[in-house]
Amino acid sequence: MKKTKRLTPLLPKELETRSFVEALDDQYISNCRISQETIDLNTEEALHIDRVVFENVTFLETSWPRSEFVDVIFLNCDLSNMDMSRAVFHRTEFRNSKLMGANFAEAGIRHTLFEECILNYATFGFTLCNAVSFVSSSMRFADFYEMELKSSEFRLCDMNDINFTQTSLNGIDLSTNTFESIQVSIDKLQGCTVSTDQAIAFARQMGMIIANG
Repeated sequence: MKKTKRLTPLLPKELETRSFVEALDDQYISNCRISQETIDLNTEEALHIDRVVFENVTFLETSWPRSEFVDVIFLNCDLSNMDMSRAVFHRTEFRNSKLMGANFAEAGIRHTLFEECILNYATFGFTLCNAVSFVSSSMRFADFYEMELKSSEFRLCDMNDINFTQTSLNGIDLSTNTFESIQVSIDKLQGCTVSTDQAIAFARQMGMIIANG
């Protein structure tokens, strides 16, 4: 099955730099760059963020559930423990950012890149990922429970103790990633590409005894 090619954010060549307070207009933020700020905003109302670059921004355990991110880039940001559950992401990029413990549960994530990020303990349970790339990132103890992965990829990531329970890995290539222990549902492994060492680890997880020689 041919995979959908991931689309990149569509941004103007030049964006005006504005403060977060200046940019926020009735739950909308659009067409700007927000840089070198600390943001502390918890809201039950969904935010709509369109064509925005966040650079060197720290989000203080911010809660933005059900928000919408379209054509957005997070560069060198700290989103640790941020609540983005049930949010929608489309043509979004997280680059060199810290997302430890971030909550993406039940989100819709499409055409999105996580590159050189820290995603340890992040939650993606019951999330739909379509054309999403996880590249050169630390994903230790991340939770991918019962989610849907379409046209998505994991490359060169540290996936030790990641949880893929009840998630189909059909069409997913894990061979370039590293892990000593991983949680999977054996009946969901069909069609998953793994390295020889990973295959041995999965066989042992199934209770098989690997003979030498």
